[in-house]
Amino acid sequence: MDQFLIIVKGCYQMPQSPEESQKSLALFNDWVQHVLNGGFVAGAPLDGSEGRLLKSKTEVLTDGPFMESKEMISGYIIINAADLAQATEFTKKCPLLDLYQLEVRKLKPMV
Repeated sequence: MDQFLIIVKGCYQMPQSPEESQKSLALFNDWVQHVLNGGFVAGAPLDGSEGRLLKSKTEVLTDGPFMESKEMISGYIIINAADLAQATEFTKKCPLLDLYQLEVRKLKPMV
């Protein structure tokens, strides 16, 4: 099994109500349990409050927040899959795809 990074792109959208928030969380948990079936490694939304873009050890190009970015990254998910095709099929079933663009990339093992 290889590991794949799913990059969640787009602006975070708050659910309209606590009920919608619970429904969204239930859909995501169902995807993790039934679709990934043990293949979920990690994931988290990014805190949009602060950040730094570094060009070198001495040059900071941008102080966050980064909300003005056209290609804002809202979070990430790491999954296990046999290959890119399987990772893509898993990602197609992710409920986050209704709100965001999802990019799937294979992670290179660090040996």
